[in-house]
Amino acid sequence: MHNQIAEDICQRVYAATNDYYHQCEEALGKYALGFRILYGPPVVDAPFLFLGYQPGGRTIDCATHHETWPEACDYATEDWPLAKQVRAIWEQEVVARCTGLNAIFFRSPSIADWNRIPKTLRIDLEIFSRKNAERIVRALRPECLIVIGLGTFNWLTQSEPSLHGEKGRVLARKGTLWGCKAIGTVHLSGSRISRGDRECLKAYFAALQTSQRTEQTQEGWSA
Repeated sequence: MHNQIAEDICQRVYAATNDYYHQCEEALGKYALGFRILYGPPVVDAPFLFLGYQPGGRTIDCATHHETWPEACDYATEDWPLAKQVRAIWEQEVVARCTGLNAIFFRSPSIADWNRIPKTLRIDLEIFSRKNAERIVRALRPECLIVIGLGTFNWLTQSEPSLHGEKGRVLARKGTLWGCKAIGTVHLSGSRISRGDRECLKAYFAALQTSQRTEQTQEGWSA
């Protein structure tokens, strides 16, 4: 898909989300903390697209990021704990060519707070988010979708273990999601990853990138 077509799709998702959020804002009440969609430009055919569960939220954040995406990938430039962990595993130069979003667009300080929203409204917000996250992923066609958090990955798709770390801990699972090869990881900033497990993840994804480059080269030869 051409970059401009993908950008147009993403911009339509922003507009639809803005409209939907304003429709729900009164019902959300004190839980109306805004939304966040893309964490970088909508790069087509990126090596990775990072998919989290939900953006965090505070009142100060509630009016930000509603109109469009940042000019550079936040995971490559920001100092949040998650961004630092992503760079430690995939390296800044690779991350700068990627982007990210969440399975749920609407901000919440915690899962516990999110679950306090009336169930029918919460489920509607989740369905809306997943449907539009899928639209974005299918438009951007990343080489691999990285789902941050094994609980999130299991919520979205079926999978099987693909990487074990120290003490036999499952560090990654593999499957498919929204037409993409997908890998779920332990939550990189919230699950107390040991140095050994972090190095294991780093080596795993370095090998995956090498495999992706080999496949691209072979496709080029056969074209």
